[in-house]
Amino acid sequence: MKKIFLVLFLSVLGHGLFAQVRFIERFEVESELDAPLFEMIESKAGLVCFRTLPDNGLNMRRVFQYFIADKSLGSKEGVIEFPVKSGYDMLGYDIDQNQLFILFSEGYALNADKYLLQVDLETKRGLEFVIDNVLAMELVEFLVQDQKAIFMGSSDNRPVLQIHDLVTKSVHTLQGIYGNDTQILQIKKNPEVRSLEVVLSRKGAYRNRDIIINTYDMAGNVVQEVKVDQFADPGQEIIDGILLSTGNYQEAMIGAFGLERRNSYQGMYIMDINEFGEFDFKLYTLADFPNFYNYLNEKTKGKRDAEILKELDKERIPSINSIYSIRNVQQTPDAYYVYFDQYSVSNSRSGFQNGMYSPTGGYRYDRWSRMGATTFSDPYLANRFPMSSSYQTVPEYRYVSAHFAKVAKTGQVIWDNATSYNEFVTTYPEAFGEVAVVGEDFYHMYVEDHIIKLSFFRNGEKIFENQEFELGLVNEEERIRDTNLASLRLIHWYDRYFLLSGTQRIRFLNDAGADEIREVYFLTKIVVDGDLYTPEELPD
Repeated sequence: MKKIFLVLFLSVLGHGLFAQVRFIERFEVESELDAPLFEMIESKAGLVCFRTLPDNGLNMRRVFQYFIADKSLGSKEGVIEFPVKSGYDMLGYDIDQNQLFILFSEGYALNADKYLLQVDLETKRGLEFVIDNVLAMELVEFLVQDQKAIFMGSSDNRPVLQIHDLVTKSVHTLQGIYGNDTQILQIKKNPEVRSLEVVLSRKGAYRNRDIIINTYDMAGNVVQEVKVDQFADPGQEIIDGILLSTGNYQEAMIGAFGLERRNSYQGMYIMDINEFGEFDFKLYTLADFPNFYNYLNEKTKGKRDAEILKELDKERIPSINSIYSIRNVQQTPDAYYVYFDQYSVSNSRSGFQNGMYSPTGGYRYDRWSRMGATTFSDPYLANRFPMSSSYQTVPEYRYVSAHFAKVAKTGQVIWDNATSYNEFVTTYPEAFGEVAVVGEDFYHMYVEDHIIKLSFFRNGEKIFENQEFELGLVNEEERIRDTNLASLRLIHWYDRYFLLSGTQRIRFLNDAGADEIREVYFLTKIVVDGDLYTPEELPD
C-alpha cells in the first residue's frame, strides 16, 4: 500500500512539475528532418518565418518560403512562396516598416553577385533590387532602414560599412571605420531619428583600447562621436557591452570589464550617455554581487566568499575565474535586468572569444532579429554559411553558470543571483539561455539535448533551479518519434511566453486507425508559470 501511495505521489508531483512548462499552441510545416530551418523575425503583421530550400527537379534553383503567424500561432494564408534566381541562396535579412528584405548571393565568394527581395507583408507582393556596386567584403551584418541597405563586413582584414540607397542606387562608405586594429562591436538602428549607431573598438595609446560610439545619418555623415579613451583605473578596460536606448535621446552601455591583457574579468559596468554625448561610469565587482557564487554548493560557496573578503581586505578587486559575458539586458523605467554567462573556451586561439581582442572582433550578433555570416559554428547557420574564414577550428564552450541582477538606474544593486550550467560543453557560440521578466518574476530557460531546463526567481530569491521538462506536444494523442536535436531553437517571445522550433517526426493515427509518421518543421508556444511550483517532501 505504501509503495502504491508513493507511485501516486510521484505521479502527481511530476504532473505539477510539467504544469510549470506547458506546450499550448503549435504550428507545423511539412518538412524533412534535415531540411533548412526557418528564420524568425517580428513585424507589425505578426511573427514572420522564412527559409530557402531546393526546388523540385534537377536544377540549381531554390524557392523562398515564408508564413506569418499570429500570437496564437495561427496563419491565415499559410506558406507563401517566391522563386529564387538560379544559383542564389539567402545570405541576410532584415525588416523595416512592415517590409521584409532578403539578401541573396550567387555563392559565397566576396565578390559574388547579389540581389535583394523586398516583400510587402500586407500585400504579399515582392520587388527585386540588383546590388551591384557594393564593395567586395566578407559579410557580417545586413540591415535595412528607410529604403537603404546597410552592409557591414571585412575587407582586407579591416572593417567596412556601406549604405546602399535602393532608390537612387548611390553608395556611401561610412568614415572613421576602415583601419588597422579596429573592430565593430555593435550596430544599432535608430528609426525614430533615421540614424545608425556603430560601436567601435580601436587600439589607442599605450596598447589600450578606445571605445568609440559614432552616430551616422543615412547618408553616411558623422552626426555625433562619443570617444571613451579613459576608463576606470589604468589597465582596466571594457571587454564587451550592449548599447541600448533609455529614452529622451539618452543611452546606456552595459557589459563586462577587467584586465583583458591579463585574462582577468573583474565585473560589470554601466555607462550612462546623455543627449550631448557626455558619459559617466558605474562599476560593479564581486563585492557588489554577494550571491555571485550561488550556483555552487554551500560549502564551496563559503570558500569562494571567504576568498573575496581576503582580496577586499588587501584592497584588491577579486577576479572572475572564467569568461564573463553579457547576454541580455531588459529594462523598466527604473531598473535594468541584466543576464551574464560564465564559461570557458577551448580549441580557440583566443580565450576571449566574445571580447574585442577575439579573431571575429567580438561583434554582438542578434540572431533573433537578423542574420549575419561569421557565426560559422552556429548550428542554425552552419548549413548556410560554409565559407567563413574566421574559424579555423570549431571552438568548444564549457558553460559554468548564469548570472542575473536587477540594478536600479540610480545605481544600487537591488538583487543578484545565479544558477549552474553543470559544466556542459557545446559548440554553440551565442547566448545559450533565454530570460523573461514578468513583473518581479524572472525566468531563465534553455534546452540541453532533448530536455528543457527552467529556473525561476521572485524578487531575486531563487525559487527553483534547472527543473527539467521533456519536449511535449499540444495534441496528447500524438507522440514524438524523432527530434533533430541540432535544429532545436528556444527564444523568449513576450511576457511569460517562449517559442521552441525545430524539426521532428511525429507518430499519429490516421482516419483508418493505423499508425503514420509525418516529418515537420514546428513552432510551439510555451507558457511558464512559477506559481505552479509546490515543493513537497516525500512521505515516510
